[in-house]
Amino acid sequence: MRLASALTGSVLAGALLLSGTAAIAAPQDLPAVEASELSDASSMLALINPSTKLSPEDYTPKDLVTVSGTSFQLRPEAADAVEELVSDARAAGHSIKVLSAFRSYQRQATLFSQYQSQYGTAYAERISARPGTSEHQLGLAADLGYTNSQAELKEAFGQTPAGKWIAEHAVDYGLIVRYPQGKEEITGYKYEPWHVRYIGEDQAKAMQSSGAQTYEEYFQMLQDASKQAQATPAAEPSTEPADTKPGSEPTTKPEQTEGSGVLREDDLLVLRFLPPYRDWSFGFTQ
Repeated sequence: MRLASALTGSVLAGALLLSGTAAIAAPQDLPAVEASELSDASSMLALINPSTKLSPEDYTPKDLVTVSGTSFQLRPEAADAVEELVSDARAAGHSIKVLSAFRSYQRQATLFSQYQSQYGTAYAERISARPGTSEHQLGLAADLGYTNSQAELKEAFGQTPAGKWIAEHAVDYGLIVRYPQGKEEITGYKYEPWHVRYIGEDQAKAMQSSGAQTYEEYFQMLQDASKQAQATPAAEPSTEPADTKPGSEPTTKPEQTEGSGVLREDDLLVLRFLPPYRDWSFGFTQ
């Protein structure tokens, strides 16, 4: 299950420069990833955005489970992480709940069609993702907030005690605040302090340590590191004669086949996007 994108790495690099954000060099100790983890929709590291469609577009994760205490579904790892975060946030005095999680292609198509009919295509694209391009369809993203709060699904949520707690502690659960403030030109979305995305605890902490402020920047680091690992030859076996006892013959080493021990670079699918669309389905005003 691969993702499809029309943008190249050079386009993203140019976008980062135009946005005033220089590309960040990848640290040497990033968690190792396989190329498939960066191009497979079922991967915990999949990147999805307005210019990176799922293939097929109506992709649905096969292992969705219901998040405890809700009617929403996520993939098991993401559900566990969100459940723990909500529980610990409540224990810390922040009464938050899950407001949205997995959305199917059909549900997103219905939402976008409604907004398109009501507001026109241009405005609909600012407040809702086209079907097949919503991160919620991966089953790894959730919207959190206070129920019936004036800050629900608004930027003001980031300034509430709960919003600040989530921003500080999400990484401990393998979650990231997917669309940080002031990074719209990189992420394609305005600040959404309520939208968290699961990438795994090791990766979330590595991203925090890497200096990357957006998942796009961190994803680029992972992709560069993966390419470098594939292009770097493996250590060749020693050609020194084996230790021998007096009167014994040296052990003969097998001949090295030309090209052996070298990993060939896969034709990695590059995942990129730019348009400033929206990816949430409610809580907005025109």
